[in-house]
Amino acid sequence: MANPRFALFSEVFAALAHPKRLEIIHILGRGEHTAGQLVELTGLSKANVSQHLNVLKARGLVHCEKCGTFCHYTLTTPKVLEACELMRQVVVEQMEEFTETRRALATVLPFPEDQKERG
Repeated sequence: MANPRFALFSEVFAALAHPKRLEIIHILGRGEHTAGQLVELTGLSKANVSQHLNVLKARGLVHCEKCGTFCHYTLTTPKVLEACELMRQVVVEQMEEFTETRRALATVLPFPEDQKERG
């Protein structure tokens, strides 16, 4: 059986593991939005936005406050954005390392055997 702490972490990371949910988090990081506004900003259908918001709400990342016939969505904490920013930094570092490796490999001369086969 999985350690409950790691199982909970895994569930939160799974909620963050979809590009459109990350986009919704990014949008909500700028402020409160209705589902209709999120539909416009993401280009998703209302049903699809609703599904993504339900996943984010279930994991405690997004809060919904009803105001008349509208639901206004916000992040539950700015720490959600901070976590996303940390992961963005990790990805950027990985990309830089990959670019440096590609650059280094591009300067490697072919083996002498490779030159014979081509000639």
